[in-house]
Amino acid sequence: MNINSNKSLSRLAAVQTLFQFDFNKKMKLEELDTINDMDISEIYQTIENINNNMEEFKDLKIDKNWFLTLVNSVFSNKDVIDVSLSSFLESNWSMERMDPTITNILRCAYIEFKNHSSIPSKVVINEYTNIASSFFNKSEVNFVNGVLDKVSLKYRDKK
Repeated sequence: MNINSNKSLSRLAAVQTLFQFDFNKKMKLEELDTINDMDISEIYQTIENINNNMEEFKDLKIDKNWFLTLVNSVFSNKDVIDVSLSSFLESNWSMERMDPTITNILRCAYIEFKNHSSIPSKVVINEYTNIASSFFNKSEVNFVNGVLDKVSLKYRDKK
């Protein structure tokens, strides 16, 4: 994993947080129907504490604003995002079939493509394939890369 900036660490933390929401729902644990500032502050603090104790992140700090932007945007628009992302999948794939980590990597990247046009497509793709490579093998990373290429072409690189 090559997390070398505060913004990169914030992306990873957002994916971790969103994964936890999905995991809790699937396991029928405490499930959040809405998210408020108190919930997100507690989650942010927990993720920051975990990441601060990891040697590879010792000189980095989560950019709270960017983290909140990603988490709140995905959390508030999950159904719309999933419908849109489904259109980029091959016929033998579905959002339900995907690993929740991959799902949340794609959701966060989608938010960046759709709502943050100042971030170059290559940066978004590189950041999220890098996050994917810290959890998955090459075939899953290639899958993420392929989907993100398609999303990029639709929302950014109109040719």
